[in-house]
Amino acid sequence: HEHKHARLMAFELGRTLLYHNDPASLPLGMLGLDAVISATFLLTFIHAAKNGISRVALFLALFVVALIVEESSINNGYVTTHCHDEATVMITKCSSLNSVMFYVPWLYTSMMSAKRLGLPWWAYPSAAGLLQMLYGLPYEIQGPAFGWWKYTDQDIANGALTERVFGMPLMAAYFHPAMGWGVAAAEVLSGFSSTPSVLSWFGLVLLSAPSALLLDGPVRVLNAFSVSKHASVPLLLLTIFAFPLILALPGRLNGGARKKASSDVLLFLVPLVWACYFLSVKFWDEFRGPIKHDEDLMAIVCFCALASVVLHASIDFGSKVKRL
Repeated sequence: HEHKHARLMAFELGRTLLYHNDPASLPLGMLGLDAVISATFLLTFIHAAKNGISRVALFLALFVVALIVEESSINNGYVTTHCHDEATVMITKCSSLNSVMFYVPWLYTSMMSAKRLGLPWWAYPSAAGLLQMLYGLPYEIQGPAFGWWKYTDQDIANGALTERVFGMPLMAAYFHPAMGWGVAAAEVLSGFSSTPSVLSWFGLVLLSAPSALLLDGPVRVLNAFSVSKHASVPLLLLTIFAFPLILALPGRLNGGARKKASSDVLLFLVPLVWACYFLSVKFWDEFRGPIKHDEDLMAIVCFCALASVVLHASIDFGSKVKRL
């Protein structure tokens, strides 16, 4: 009887581990999400392949980091923060392949564009984090309205999901720049950005999530003093991400190091395709979530998407490329 029960459990696990759905059974919006994430993932791989083995290694490292972070937030046996709707390919029951693939262009383009600014090493993670926030928020903030995923209503992770805007936890918005900052910082700390090697590759993979988690600390400290996330998240965005750039950019712009480099059209194409999709998705996707998609939400989407395109255009066309 015990052996039969074990076989049944293994069978059920097999049914919920890396399976696919018939595309004809999925909503049009989910097929569109699969398509835009696959397209940006492919464009990112082409860019990495054109720029040498170290960029391909970075691409692979980011995919491994994505798999670790996404699966640990969904299938860690302790807390489940959210559950993705069924997509064409599912890694596990609540984790779609497209949700993992999303990380790679999201991280890669922000890091590559931030490098082109020629900033000092201590400001580079902040630039990557801000670019990543603008890239990712049009996707993150529309997810609950379209039903691409659902956040749990349970009070987990010490209230990380309790304060929300448009159904999106404020900590989910904070996660975007924190993840960009963490991976960029791990790239610098591991030495991968200056001397790519097998050892530094593993260092990048292993340090990325812990580095991002460091930025959770200031939120917890402020929360202990009864500062709401509606106040602490904007405050930390200013101090951790904007303030280092305010210090670093004037010297970069006024110094003699600002020499032109060739434009990187392919790098710019990734955030452009991404922004165009999420600016237009409202007009054809179906609202399957509990959140109303109103003018205020669309205003945030427009601001972030357009700011992302403008910043990437100003950086990716003729900025300096620098190894940190």
